[in-house]
Amino acid sequence: MKDLSGKYLKAIAEHGNVSQAARALYISQPYLSKYIKSLEDELGIELVNRKVNPILLTYAGERYLAYMNEIEQSYVKLHNEIQSISNLKKGRLKLGINPILGSHTLYNILPEFILSYPGIEIELIEEIAHDMEAMLLEGKIDICLNMLPIFNSEIVYETLYEEKLYLVIHPSHKYYNEPKKQISHIPFHPRLLDGEKFILLKQGLGLRRLTDVIFKEYSINPDIVIETQNIESAFRLAIRGVGLTIIPESVITRDQIKTDAIFYTLGNPIYKNHVTVSYKKGEPLSAPAKAFLNMAKEKYRQF
Repeated sequence: MKDLSGKYLKAIAEHGNVSQAARALYISQPYLSKYIKSLEDELGIELVNRKVNPILLTYAGERYLAYMNEIEQSYVKLHNEIQSISNLKKGRLKLGINPILGSHTLYNILPEFILSYPGIEIELIEEIAHDMEAMLLEGKIDICLNMLPIFNSEIVYETLYEEKLYLVIHPSHKYYNEPKKQISHIPFHPRLLDGEKFILLKQGLGLRRLTDVIFKEYSINPDIVIETQNIESAFRLAIRGVGLTIIPESVITRDQIKTDAIFYTLGNPIYKNHVTVSYKKGEPLSAPAKAFLNMAKEKYRQF
């Protein structure tokens, strides 16, 4: 059983308040206070300076936490090595997944992974990009299937594939031109889209991050009529004339929906969606995470 003292001290240091730390840890404030006091009595030294606000760790507390972090890293390395020794007959993969990728990219990989490693328990975590980055850094997930941009330099990634992004325009829109081809490059300057009605994904989702980059590049201030977590919903609303949207190529090819809407690429070079597998920089991957990464790379190597 792993010692919780490092986790508890870290929470106190981050929040500067025992009550807030207890809430973040989902334990009671009296229990946390009693735990830390008992630890201090056992060591014979104060670990927390309670005379300042926000409270801080003492020098002894900082050193204790540093050693506990080293012990935790050693435990992770031991756990990973044991899993490797067992030839992946048992283990657990905590896999973060961008919700947009859950309905196609993940299920191009996951069934084969489950068949290849039936003894590996898989825990799927679906969160927005910002939260998944935080969970990677905190060790709450092993590896993550997501999209660029990734803003934290402590997270590294390997690109699986890239796909074009399309602006979707319904025939009722003023910028709709009777197309020679349904898919082409945008024939007008994108800044003319300033103030137009848009259906967008919710803040924090990977594709919304990229969409915001495009808007910033062209000084577009969209009139957001709807925000959704579901890219298929955004697409279906757009082709019914509710507003414009920006979607990845895979949504069109996967859903095979017949529509008179047109799809414009944007940018020079053309903006693309980059699908990646990411993990914490400098941390050894667990055996299941390494197996998933290698399988994903092999699956998309042809692309």
